[in-house]
Amino acid sequence: MGRAQFHWISRGRLVLSVILSLFCLVPCSQALAAPAEIGGLTVILPDAATGWRKAGKGNLFMLQKDFPETEDDKRGNALMQITKPLPAARNSLQAGMKTFVATLPDMAKEDILIKHYGVTANGYDIRVEERCCVHQKNVSISQIVVGIAGDKRQAFLQLVLLNVNGDRSSSAEADFAALVRSVKLDPSDKDFDLVSTSGDGGLDGVFTHLDTGIRPNVFGGMDFYSDSTISMFDPKGLFSTELPKGGRSITEHCKETPTDCGLYKLTGGGFFSSAGSIEMRSVTSAYGTIEIETKPFSKKGEDLVIAEADYRAVPPFDEGTTLDGEWVSTFASSGMTAASSGSVASSHTLRLHQNGTFERTGWSGASMTNEIGGSQSGVTTSGNRPGASGSYKLSGYRLDLTDAGGETETMSIFEPDKGSDGLLVINGSNYLKDAGK
Repeated sequence: MGRAQFHWISRGRLVLSVILSLFCLVPCSQALAAPAEIGGLTVILPDAATGWRKAGKGNLFMLQKDFPETEDDKRGNALMQITKPLPAARNSLQAGMKTFVATLPDMAKEDILIKHYGVTANGYDIRVEERCCVHQKNVSISQIVVGIAGDKRQAFLQLVLLNVNGDRSSSAEADFAALVRSVKLDPSDKDFDLVSTSGDGGLDGVFTHLDTGIRPNVFGGMDFYSDSTISMFDPKGLFSTELPKGGRSITEHCKETPTDCGLYKLTGGGFFSSAGSIEMRSVTSAYGTIEIETKPFSKKGEDLVIAEADYRAVPPFDEGTTLDGEWVSTFASSGMTAASSGSVASSHTLRLHQNGTFERTGWSGASMTNEIGGSQSGVTTSGNRPGASGSYKLSGYRLDLTDAGGETETMSIFEPDKGSDGLLVINGSNYLKDAGK
């Protein structure tokens, strides 16, 4: 990308000193309407009731949200900045990102902590980079930068957080992600949604794959894991890696939680043979980044083989099904470093009876020790989960537990082993049946 295409940086350069002056001096201005057109770029702005206000002038469209000082947090600010679309080729997006990040010189020196890339729902290239943290004048500064590129135009957006963390940071990031998903480089662009196209779909049902291995934990140790992962396919082209909760359809689930979902199509094959590959277009971040993977595909009876991994068909429970037994879910993790050690463990027990009643109990515990300067400190805690009992109902991939007070909790459930209730997966956790009870 040529230097002339970024002439706005020299005129409207926003360095840290300017941001710090905004942090100290700029008051909130009049609330904005939700839709906004910025030099041919269309976005949906956060609702004014959430506290975002227009701030600043120049080539960067800017929103600001102020966070008051509390007992737990310093006074903080969040800034959203949006450029007018710039003429540039699609393949220069990475170079454009580098130039835009450099508008905060100190931040450009920081390593990228999180990076997403792919395409948007409208087919534009998109990159997301997150950096943290620069400290200046007792202000902690972090940055998320997004670049979106079509064949002829690019736009850049960023969120700058000043002394904003925890729940405040999560809230600001969620507002920014929603704004990014709304970006339209062209008036003909559609709103963000997972809408199938011609050729999508072809499968119907829920399939499970056993994923095992070891992974590091927060204590510096390694944990063995065994997860029955889920792939739910809709015949029209939607897929989800989680079972919808609360009786929702896959369409409703994907609208509310798009990062669990994506679109797929079967490709290859011919008149006398089935498809030889599956294209999966997965939503990989709250910013609407979509990554496309094509994997080898085949059918094995009712089951699937995807990238040489077996995916077994999981039948739903018939409405009114009852089970009899006790199922236990346990978790334990431990590790140690040169100066600390820690562990955590938990156990949850669910008893289901053929008469449609249940009992539930559980406990958890944790311990941590630290050694600093020759002195050692530690903490140990444990507790029991209050017991609960009542009635249950099984239907499809849904388990409803209604306690004695009439409150109902709805969870996802399936049996990964055909014809056996020795293992139940409830809300993503493995519950093993106690053979002795």
